[in-house]
Amino acid sequence: MASPPLMSLILVLGLTGFGFWLAQVNSLGRKLGSTMVILMLGLLVANVTTWTPEPSAVSWVNGPLTSYAIAELLLAVELRSVLPDARRLLLPFITAVAGTLAAVLLVGLLLSGWLGQSWISLAGLLSATFTGGSLNFVSVARSLEIPPSLLLIATAADHVAFTAWFLVSLLIGRGRRQHRPIEALEANSSASTSINAFALPSFQAVMIGLLWGGGVLLISEGLGDFLILLGVDVPSILVLTTVALIAAQLPRSDSRSACYGLGLVLIQPFFAVIGLSSSLGVLFGEGLPVLLYAGLVVLVQAIVVLQARRWFRWPLAECLVASQAAVGGPSTALALAGSLERPNLVLPSVAIGLLGYLLGTYVGLALSALLNGLFA
Repeated sequence: MASPPLMSLILVLGLTGFGFWLAQVNSLGRKLGSTMVILMLGLLVANVTTWTPEPSAVSWVNGPLTSYAIAELLLAVELRSVLPDARRLLLPFITAVAGTLAAVLLVGLLLSGWLGQSWISLAGLLSATFTGGSLNFVSVARSLEIPPSLLLIATAADHVAFTAWFLVSLLIGRGRRQHRPIEALEANSSASTSINAFALPSFQAVMIGLLWGGGVLLISEGLGDFLILLGVDVPSILVLTTVALIAAQLPRSDSRSACYGLGLVLIQPFFAVIGLSSSLGVLFGEGLPVLLYAGLVVLVQAIVVLQARRWFRWPLAECLVASQAAVGGPSTALALAGSLERPNLVLPSVAIGLLGYLLGTYVGLALSALLNGLFA
């Protein structure tokens, strides 16, 4: 049962807003995170009422709105500030990404007979999302034009895998946490910084952030059209990603202070649409191989990071936070740093997660293209 476009859009946005509210006021919702809550609400509505949004509303959410969200999120990746903060987590993060890529290839080949030809698209998706989180997932999913049913399964698998690893990381980190005077001093000295860094933006900052995102979209579209005239076929998401990252390095970074928060909000309707467009029968039927694929990739990555920690004697909390930044992105890495009572890792966790945003889309599309050339 579908509905007129405007009503569909209002219902999708209303569901997204309700999911945001529920993730703030409910303890379980806070643990799951707003994205997972919104996805689950979409699944619930779709499977109980059989309502689906009108195709033109879905196209608007998955097209212009999601492009706007990606631009806003990438405008927060200012390398001058990201790289110094990310340095202390850089080696564990690189190890996590290397573990992810190895696992995506090895597990994908192992399960290719079960997954069929879709394993190549899934390899691109999982390598992207487990290099920096959901932004990369969305970007690669749009570029590869993955069928909605497979996209739902992959999205659910992504969230189940990183939620499980978050809980395990929390148990490991709290169980083996060692209190040291230098860490306590460092935590106290950075506490005020982290509070200021994540304060709610002003109305003026929000409006300026929206203008930045709109400008990036216009330039990206113009550049894409120009490249087509030259006969150069470049995926539009790569043009958008590159333009946004270049814009993020421009002066007056304070004018882009609201971009990250805006991006987090604007990207959520994408997940509401995914939930509203699919059925649970598909998820737990055809979806089991995909769930297994994602779970094994995260498991292998975790083993690689923890083993490297033993070899190189890296601090445990830093390794867990860096791994979570790769698997879930800056928001879940930030949540883990806070849950482990390590406020001195708050800014580094966000910084290394933003670095994952920078890399993930390129990694996912490159791997997918490589595998298509070898196996398609």
